[in-house]
Formats: sequence, C-alpha cells, structure tokens
Amino acid sequence: MERTSSEILRERFNELREAIAAWSKETVALSNPHGRRRPYGSTELNLAIVSTIFSKWSIEIITVLHTLRSLGFTDLRKSIRGISPRVLSRKLRILEEIGIIERNVLNTRPPRVQYALTEKGLTVATLSEPVVLYLRFKEGLYLLSEPMQTGRVTPTT
Repeated sequence: MERTSSEILRERFNELREAIAAWSKETVALSNPHGRRRPYGSTELNLAIVSTIFSKWSIEIITVLHTLRSLGFTDLRKSIRGISPRVLSRKLRILEEIGIIERNVLNTRPPRVQYALTEKGLTVATLSEPVVLYLRFKEGLYLLSEPMQTGRVTPTT
C-alpha cells in the first residue's frame, strides 16, 4: 500500500518535532547543569528574545536576506512592501546591534551599503525554515503529486 505525500510529510514533521523536543531538553540540561529552574525568569527572557527577533518587520528582513543573501538599503526596502525608510533603518540598526545582520560599507562613489545575515542570523533563519515549511504544509500550500513514487518530492504545475 502506497502512502500519499501528505501522509509522508505529516510523519516527517512529527519525527522532526520529537527530535527537536529531545534536542531542546538535552540542551537545557547541558546549559543548566545544577538543575535550578526559574520558569518565570526563563519565560521573560524568551519573550524578550522573541519580541525582538519576531517583531513587526524583523522577520521580513531576516527572511528576505536569507533568501536573497545580500542587499542594499533600497533593494531591501523594495523587497519588503509597506515598510518606510525610517522604520527599515531603525530595524536594521536593532538587528545589527544584536548580531543578526551585518552592514558592509562598499568602497564605491557614492558609498553604498550592503546588508547580509551574520552567522547568528543565518542560524536563526535556517532553524526557522522547518516552521515555515510546516505552516505551508498545514495551509495546503504544497501541491504535490499523489502518490509519491520515489524519495524525491516534486511540486506539480
């Protein structure tokens, strides 16, 4: 009996969830060897991190830079509809301060600036890819041929 690609994807996401849960538990244990837990302090720290990284426009900037690698200010602004130059400038500065993006001044006339993800930013973007893929799957945004014959997933046209 052949399984559908939807069934295979559902199983893969469940396996990933279980693997990530185990990894997270092990990582917390390694980072806190004495076992002292402060759930409220941990929650506050998590919320502070999430509110910065996933605030309005930050995730869009990270996603565009992850997809397109490196962009100047104007091209970045064109890629993110609705963001004002002032807000983009402020968000870029915040993301640079926390080490998610880097700003490179090019030696041109007039001087130009390119923005790209740092190693930390690339890791954040890469770790968020399964979340995006899962949400696309759950929203039916994968149009896969049924049933899946090989190990390769190919979208239908």
